[in-house]
Amino acid sequence: NQTTPPEQGGFFMEINMKVLGIGESVIDKAQILGQDQTTQHVGGPVPIALMLLARLGIDCMLITTLGQDAQAELIEKTLKAEQISLRIHRQKRTKTNTYLINPTTGARQKIRGATKHAAIQNLDAQLLATFDLIIIDRHEQKAFYEVIKKKSKHTKIIIDPSTEVSSFTLDMIKYADYPIIPIEALRKIGNGKDIYSSLQRLHAITQKTAIITAGELGSIIHDGVLPDIIPAIRVQAIDVQGAGDVYRGAFAYGILKNWSLTKSAAFANLVAGLQCKKLGNASALPTKEEIKQYQQQLVQNKLAEMETHLGKEIEQY
Repeated sequence: NQTTPPEQGGFFMEINMKVLGIGESVIDKAQILGQDQTTQHVGGPVPIALMLLARLGIDCMLITTLGQDAQAELIEKTLKAEQISLRIHRQKRTKTNTYLINPTTGARQKIRGATKHAAIQNLDAQLLATFDLIIIDRHEQKAFYEVIKKKSKHTKIIIDPSTEVSSFTLDMIKYADYPIIPIEALRKIGNGKDIYSSLQRLHAITQKTAIITAGELGSIIHDGVLPDIIPAIRVQAIDVQGAGDVYRGAFAYGILKNWSLTKSAAFANLVAGLQCKKLGNASALPTKEEIKQYQQQLVQNKLAEMETHLGKEIEQY
């Protein structure tokens, strides 16, 4: 699916769709182990997904909480530059997290900041009704239940439960149209059993087709019958931060274009892989042109590989 020619008009035809994001915005401070330099990047599951969608031509709005500080100014400036509309709930301080990054593997240790924010609530039902898709993270529990009650029937929901497994995140999976779940959470749901047994248990609980992200292994779509495994694009990962957030944004793009779940997941794998080739979160987001070039390069590489393999078979014959 990753090398299938795009439908007529290409992957990036303009589509008149609107996406609302509800979730936390943070500043991620990144420190590569063995190096003195610390960098700051805009982060947060929903903002990153929206930034990708905005770069792909989707009309986006974010409802989030920010402080009254320099970190908030950086987040606002970054999101407005991406043409994302903002509805801001003000608190005293903006959330910040610190990440220690392994330069060899791209793995990271997260040190979460101490700042807490009041829950986002009292959402405008008329505003919610104007959106085709809503992306919401696990930090906004009150907002999630409001969305379920107030959204239009046609509005689809994509969730980010992260690795948390609780009665609330299981509710998120049940009510979401497209629950996208990290494999770490799946293993918790399956009580440490093998992946297939865990998938079956998840489906028994939620009665919902689920999308599982599994990092360098790719992703899985499971409808309760037979898992559909979509391989990842192999890359030399520099930084895996934000890969899941980018995956959700790219997957949402496929849904908005009425692609199949498999095609949407393959596209999401590709864009998430491209994200991992750079350091940072928002700062590492690929542009539309970079995604196009990456797709073309992957096709060319695959054709060259096939040509080499075919040449060897002919020589042996």
